Amino acid sequence: MFATGDDPAARMRHELHTPLTSIRAYTRLLRDDLPPDAPSEGTACLDAIDRNAVRLEHYVDSVVLPLAAAPAPEPRESATDLVAVVRDAVDLARRVAVASAVSVHADVPETARVAVDEMICRHLVSQLVLWLTIAAPPRAHVAIALRRDPSVTVDARVTPAGELTAAQQRRPSDDPPRPAPDLQVARAVANLCGGDLRLDETSFRLTLPSSVLAPAPR
Repeated sequence: MFATGDDPAARMRHELHTPLTSIRAYTRLLRDDLPPDAPSEGTACLDAIDRNAVRLEHYVDSVVLPLAAAPAPEPRESATDLVAVVRDAVDLARRVAVASAVSVHADVPETARVAVDEMICRHLVSQLVLWLTIAAPPRAHVAIALRRDPSVTVDARVTPAGELTAAQQRRPSDDPPRPAPDLQVARAVANLCGGDLRLDETSFRLTLPSSVLAPAPR
């Protein structure tokens, strides 16, 4: 992931802070250039972007960078229940999906504990689920499955509306090319947690290290 001789923590800090600094700078420029009669909603949105960028910078410095500099943590009793994280991410994705009539469903067990900090889990899962929901075409379905055996894995894929009928009649050239998702930070964080992230334009698979407290699959 990093060139030979690079300091992974320093490289990670540069890669994460550079876009955040740009976001804050341009947001504040836009805020300063707003006319006096600008709608209050626009001002509130810019303020929210700035606050969230500041919070994310603090998250990078307090969680992500120490994680990059430290060895993988051992499973601990305060391991995160990934089921709750996935459910919250799906609830948020469903609100976003209303505009394009995309449906989102998750099939999860009763519990699935992972030896990863809860903030990191929520960052990873929410980013991935929201990305897939936004990338889905209108009236598509996003199916998410959380498995515990042989490892704790979140599988998600998009099924376009009418995939078995109209899609079979289309020529490949009829489908506009999809841009490759830019989720390098998510992949790097997953690797630092001892997990793995595989993704393409319409699906992802996130594997995280299980907690020693995880119950045996039924």
